[in-house]
Amino acid sequence: MPSASTARRCVRPIVLAVTAAIALSSCGSSSPDPAGLTTTTAPASTSTTGTTAANGLPSINSFRESPSNRLPVDTVLIRSGFPFKGRNAVSPHPGAHIVFGTGFEEWPQGGTAPSNYPPIYAVADGIVSSVTDTLAVGEDDRYGINLSIATDGTSVIDFEYSIEPLVKEPSPGFYHTFIAVREGDRVSRGDVIGYMFLPKGSEGAHIHFGLINGATGAFMAPAIFSKETVAEFYGTWKNLGFDSDDGPKNPIPPCIGWKITAEENPLENRAVDCLTYPAASGA
Repeated sequence: MPSASTARRCVRPIVLAVTAAIALSSCGSSSPDPAGLTTTTAPASTSTTGTTAANGLPSINSFRESPSNRLPVDTVLIRSGFPFKGRNAVSPHPGAHIVFGTGFEEWPQGGTAPSNYPPIYAVADGIVSSVTDTLAVGEDDRYGINLSIATDGTSVIDFEYSIEPLVKEPSPGFYHTFIAVREGDRVSRGDVIGYMFLPKGSEGAHIHFGLINGATGAFMAPAIFSKETVAEFYGTWKNLGFDSDDGPKNPIPPCIGWKITAEENPLENRAVDCLTYPAASGA
């Protein structure tokens, strides 16, 4: 696994034009196989929906044959989490969570720059469609990145990173320094696209992630990961891997999308109780 000090960050801008989209150059290289106590719903982010961004993007079904083995962060840093919980769940939540724990007295490491915090990786090759420097979520502020990674034939599919330290932004522009890419950048799977600010004393800092349909704005399960990567993520869930509003009841099996509706299924138009990995075709 690449560390914060050795992983590549992608900062090469591109021109998003129809004539140039197919010839976009890649930045960085793929990394080897790696890998929220609160359940605050992150607001929808704006997604690029035109043919410009769609040019050069693969079909979402390409992940059936070539799933990603790159979680948004290194698995060793995950203290808990849960999958995308669809509208048919007891406790629905339109995004999976990677939770970093509490306290964070050990961060930053080796310095005070954003790069001394945990790196956040591109889960797939794609184009940065939007960057959010700061956005209020309840009483706290978050930052975020949307990465266009595929198309369903008519619209662009974005992978959304809602990065939530669960504190107010320490100062204007502070979160901006934790984002390592700009809108229009071309990234490769495994590139560092940002860093996770872990403030001392924060309870449950996490990354909320999932797919967004650019045409409809629908949140969808992030069913792009390999069977092994889903199993790796499942092994971190601990006390949050349940479908319940009242304590640890109804444990969720290893899947990336739980009790999802047809609209929440990016791979086929049907509801699925446990969407595991792309090649399983919703099994």
